[in-house]
Amino acid sequence: MSDDQGAESNTRGRAIIAWVVAPLVGIAFFPTILLLVIGMAPSIVAFIVDKRPRKATARAIGYLNFAGCLPYALKLWTGHNTISGVLTLVGDPSALMIMYSSAAVGWMLNFIMAPIMSAYLAVQHEAKSRSINSRQEDLLKEWGSEVKGQFAPQEAQPQPAESQPAEGATAEAEAEEPEENEEQENT
Repeated sequence: MSDDQGAESNTRGRAIIAWVVAPLVGIAFFPTILLLVIGMAPSIVAFIVDKRPRKATARAIGYLNFAGCLPYALKLWTGHNTISGVLTLVGDPSALMIMYSSAAVGWMLNFIMAPIMSAYLAVQHEAKSRSINSRQEDLLKEWGSEVKGQFAPQEAQPQPAESQPAEGATAEAEAEEPEENEEQENT
């Protein structure tokens, strides 16, 4: 069996378990699920509206909305865990206001944190840029402009006419060298 077949059968097994377990959990905890569906309506809307791949906005709203719903879920579990108990909790305007206000705090965090983080990252980038420029200047002082990788074009400087041998003189100098070598070999 290949890895793809093993992963496919594992996924299929999980899907079967989910289809069997989810309805049982839904039946057993129906009042709690009903309370969470009503109380977390802003999170459901945020999940539908958020088009980003990781759903960061929906997650922030959902976490805070769940925190607002949790005290009422605990009250439901310790009191009358029935549908009438859920309707009593949901019928209380202060309970719904707390649940929905916690979701509103998630929305506010979403709108407030983006500009704050943008400003923070801009300041951090500027400080890093200054640090790099300072370090580069120190290196230039220590090693010279070659460190920067930018060389000043060096112009070919003509040699003075006195030090340049004439074309004919070069050929004569090369012809004299073998003669000197032959005289040294004879002695």
